[in-house]
Amino acid sequence: MIEFTSEVLIWFWLGVFIISIILEAATVDFVALWFAVAALPSFILSLVGAPLWLQVITFLLVAILLLAFTRPYMVKYFKTNRTKTNVHAAIGKIAVVTEEITPNQIGSVKLRGISWSAISNYPIKKNAEVRILDIEGVKLIVEPIE
Repeated sequence: MIEFTSEVLIWFWLGVFIISIILEAATVDFVALWFAVAALPSFILSLVGAPLWLQVITFLLVAILLLAFTRPYMVKYFKTNRTKTNVHAAIGKIAVVTEEITPNQIGSVKLRGISWSAISNYPIKKNAEVRILDIEGVKLIVEPIE
C-alpha cells in the first residue's frame, strides 16, 4: 500500500499538473487546463506539508470554481472565429427558386446545384432569387431579394 508521504504528494500533484497540460494540448476544450491550474495550490500545500485532506479539498474547490466562473469566458473569447460547416453555412446565401413558393405551400430552391424544399412568408415566383434565413429540419426558410 502506498503511504501518502509529503514527497509522494509533491510528485502526485506535479503529475496531475503535467498530465492535465498534455490533455489540454491534445483536446483544446478548456477543461483539463483548469485541473492543471488547480493542481498548483495543492502542489504548494504539499511542499509545506499540509494534510492530504486540505490538498484534495483545495484542488476540488479551485477546479470547480475555475470551471464554473472562467471557462465560459475563455470559450467565448478563444472560439469566436469558428467557421460554420455543413448545412448551417448556407444561412445568408442566395438560392434560385425552381418551384413557386407561396405562404401556405412548400416550394423548392436550388443552392449550389442541390435542390431543397423551401418555405417563405411571401409568394415567390419561379427563377427568382431568395436569401436563406434559416433551416428548419430539411426545409430552407427563405425571403425574396428585392
